[in-house]
Amino acid sequence: LEKNRDKRFAISTHAKADVDTLSCAYALSSVFPNSILVVPDELNASATMLAEKLEMKYQLIKDVDRKKFDGMIIVDTSAYALLKEAKEWEIKLVIDHHQSDGRDMKFENGIFDDKAPSCAEIIANILPEINDKKIAFALACAIISDGARFKSARKESFETLARLMEISGASYPELLGFAEPEVGLDVKAAVMKACQRLQYVVVGNYIIVTSEVSSSESDSAAFLSEVADVAFVGSFKEKDHEVRISARARKHV
Repeated sequence: LEKNRDKRFAISTHAKADVDTLSCAYALSSVFPNSILVVPDELNASATMLAEKLEMKYQLIKDVDRKKFDGMIIVDTSAYALLKEAKEWEIKLVIDHHQSDGRDMKFENGIFDDKAPSCAEIIANILPEINDKKIAFALACAIISDGARFKSARKESFETLARLMEISGASYPELLGFAEPEVGLDVKAAVMKACQRLQYVVVGNYIIVTSEVSSSESDSAAFLSEVADVAFVGSFKEKDHEVRISARARKHV
């Protein structure tokens, strides 16, 4: 990070950026002051709220000229399926906490920890000393959000969060409000439709549910997995001519 400090990178989130990927890209942009934060498309609701609170500046990848950059840095994914725009860039660094299945990006450097519940936990521990309250606030929100309120936490998660909370000066309820904001009526309606269309099978000691919605498939899958052991919720995106399937499972699976 120190060696490339003065270079100009496009620091990118994955598609439909959530709090974790957005916070990581935002934090890394502080290490590379000549770089910019970019996104491939719209942010999800919680990421939008956080971006507005912290007054984050970002651009769409399609609106930047890659010839003016030394390459791209990508956080929270290493699969082209979640960032197809990266195929046109020279990827200098990838930082990710997901398992290696499906990892097909070509990159010069990679930092991976599939035991980390969030990418933010990795970022918080590889950056130089964090003094900025906004960066600490963003990373703290991400650790809470992507760790599903510590369902997948490890000892380091609590240690890192405590340190970030002290730097940010924020209380846990305040952070939780951005990590898991109150959902809108449209999301609530989508989850109810997912329940109406639900089908399930029992396999051994597991209940596996499937459903279909027109939107908010990830929220629906997350809700259903609170009761079922595994949930798959699909949604056909007519504009993109593609099907998206969100899968969630309880911790014991």
